[in-house]
Amino acid sequence: MKRWMWSFVWLIIFVMSAAPAWADGEDAGLDIVEPLVPFRYAHVWSAEVPVYPAPGDPAQMATVRHLLPPATWVSIKDELQVDQRVWYRIEKDEYVLASDVLPASPSTFHGVVLGQIYHPPLGFVVADQLNVRAKPGVAPDSPPLTILPRYTVVDILGQESVNDGVWYQIGPDHYVHSAYVRVVTATPRPSDVAPDERWIAVNLSEQTLAAYEGDRMVFATLVSSGLPWWRTPEGLFRIWVKMYAGNMSGGSVETNDYYYLQDVPWTMYFYGGYGLHAAYWHDRFGAPRSRGCVNLSPRDARWLFDWASPSLPEGRRAVLSKEDNPGTWIYVHSTTADLALAYALPGAVP
Repeated sequence: MKRWMWSFVWLIIFVMSAAPAWADGEDAGLDIVEPLVPFRYAHVWSAEVPVYPAPGDPAQMATVRHLLPPATWVSIKDELQVDQRVWYRIEKDEYVLASDVLPASPSTFHGVVLGQIYHPPLGFVVADQLNVRAKPGVAPDSPPLTILPRYTVVDILGQESVNDGVWYQIGPDHYVHSAYVRVVTATPRPSDVAPDERWIAVNLSEQTLAAYEGDRMVFATLVSSGLPWWRTPEGLFRIWVKMYAGNMSGGSVETNDYYYLQDVPWTMYFYGGYGLHAAYWHDRFGAPRSRGCVNLSPRDARWLFDWASPSLPEGRRAVLSKEDNPGTWIYVHSTTADLALAYALPGAVP
């Protein structure tokens, strides 16, 4: 969401506060049994899509408006079949033909809860297929031992530099090129954050996020932050509002950067209109992708939404941070992974 739009959030909060919350699961972990996202979504991808006031014969109805490609996504509230046509209801008295939009397939990727299995530093594979070799470098005498798919989690045991760059050791005689791995290392706790507080670190250089309880990292994942011309602001912030879902839009048709995203779930704004939220429209976490917000996979966004404060009162869909219900700290920084420092910080297991 654009920064100038943050003032509209107040109006959204007022409207949403009277609406019932969606059913909330008992498990705040990554094995949530509820659907991946709260709605079905669809993409306006190749041509303008007319919106009608009711399902029926399009030739006999005037349009309400038109949805513009290629960066418009809508949420499907109902599906109806009328006269052998399938319709999606996207808002009150607003319908589109199912044949005019492309159903979304949200990412199933999720990060990891740290404990007995995972410890920092660790890495996430961001190549579609990554070769593992017996020694650093690409050479005829070092053919691939195996191939790791995207989003594989690996231990980072060390690094070595050779002619073609830095290689990470992920096991005995197992190495991968660092260009295709995003590394999560422990970030020193900012001085304003108390030793017993929860806080979130977003590393723009590595495109990673880590959640902490004091100095202990408890969760790690990949994100997609702002593109170079829409950079995510750096600094130490607090979540000032949490919303179950809300519409996001910006840009203009004239400048060819218009976008409209309906019912973006599990949003936590930390600086004006910049926030952490689920991204149901892409599956390329680990690289900049957004207009400034921090994109998370749906599972990760839901986990963090439940874990972070301010706590959402029962029956509400939005909550403002207050003195007696403060928002979790968000520390956004750009730090290249430093394994020498990583092994010196608390919680590291070389």
